[in-house]
Amino acid sequence: MRLFDEALEVVPENPVVNYNRGLVQQQAGSIEAAIVAYRAATEVQPQFPEAWINLSQALKLLGRFSQATEAAEKAVQLGPTEPSAWLAMGNALRGLHALGQAMDVFRRGVELAPADGPLKVSLANTTRELGQVPEAIRLLREAVGAHPDFAEAHRDLAHALLLNGDYREGWAENRWRWDTESLHNAKRHQAIPEWKGQPLTGKRILGWDEQGFGDAIQFVRFVPWLAEMGAEVVLETQPQLVRLFETVDGVTEVIPRGGTLPPVDYQVSLLDLGGVFGSDPTSIPNATPYLYVGKESRFAAAERMRVGLCWAGNPDHDNDRNRSMEFDLLKPLLELPRIDFVSLQAGQGAGEAGLKEALGNPIDFLETARLVATLDLVITIDSSVAHLAGALGQAVWVLLPYGPDWRWMLGRDDSPWYPDATLFRQANPGDWTAPIREMCRKIIDFSRHY
Repeated sequence: MRLFDEALEVVPENPVVNYNRGLVQQQAGSIEAAIVAYRAATEVQPQFPEAWINLSQALKLLGRFSQATEAAEKAVQLGPTEPSAWLAMGNALRGLHALGQAMDVFRRGVELAPADGPLKVSLANTTRELGQVPEAIRLLREAVGAHPDFAEAHRDLAHALLLNGDYREGWAENRWRWDTESLHNAKRHQAIPEWKGQPLTGKRILGWDEQGFGDAIQFVRFVPWLAEMGAEVVLETQPQLVRLFETVDGVTEVIPRGGTLPPVDYQVSLLDLGGVFGSDPTSIPNATPYLYVGKESRFAAAERMRVGLCWAGNPDHDNDRNRSMEFDLLKPLLELPRIDFVSLQAGQGAGEAGLKEALGNPIDFLETARLVATLDLVITIDSSVAHLAGALGQAVWVLLPYGPDWRWMLGRDDSPWYPDATLFRQANPGDWTAPIREMCRKIIDFSRHY
């Protein structure tokens, strides 16, 4: 940055210097500053396709999808044979939920550059989001065949296979996630032998979580099986989950990330246990509850139902724009009679909703679980709250985007992971109208029990 600033003193407004300055700022996470630098480059040199491409990518990172689309269109006009221009344009259109247009753009890019791996993977993922999963799997297999070391292609193939119910191949492909850019150097405890199914009688094994809270809650269900094999099980998890995971059957000790670990014989990521045990949709250990807080007394008034709501997830999640919703969209539910609604929202405008007992932030999941246990029903988007309620054996209704995460599969309103879950899916990308209308209809019948 210092050297580029000095260069601009020598050649003020130089577009190449500004472009490279923007690249450095973007890599450092200063996206707004990068946008300013890219715009400075294009103002002086409008015929600069690389600057328009990176401007589009930076705008997309900030959720400015319409502006990102305009910048990408300019890049395509200037460099119609440049794969990155088509990639930027397709990604911007995906952000606008214009999946059909994005698919057409990616397909055009693949026709122009059939050997470009990222373009083919983006086409495959958009196809998957449009519900054409077999076609997405075919395209991803082509990408993997042409680029055997393309870790992101393997990971996305894993997610498509899992979404399609092809768990055994999906688990194997998902191990490529460790070689992706987003998880590079994130694999912990590699000095300890990895458990891949060896006998565990008299052994001590460390199970550790990765990625988000929901993943940890979903996969901690396998821990009792480790204990049944004769192991002492030590769990390492995020601090917010420590007290909750102490309730899991078969756990000897739970340690927060970064804490001092006892000597162990093996280690395994919780997310790899599905593959080690060879689980598929018919053999997932799905008896609930597998997290325990007891069933608390209900506090609702007589003949009134008590329903928890969660409408937004972690904004840093790579699919949060699709899975989260504005609180106002839930108003048809809030207008229904004889229901007391309770906020299960941590942050994300929970206080503005005007609901009872907002969790605040930060949270401890044991306290959240105790609140969930007082409820008759949980209504939530695809977030850690969905996994928490499901793991507690609570009735939970999950609002899913048109292109759902792999774990919710396709074309079903139930889940092999959580027998007490009911799934409500978007009928069109980005449109929550139909699932909320269906919830309003079903909740009236559900409330007749109270």
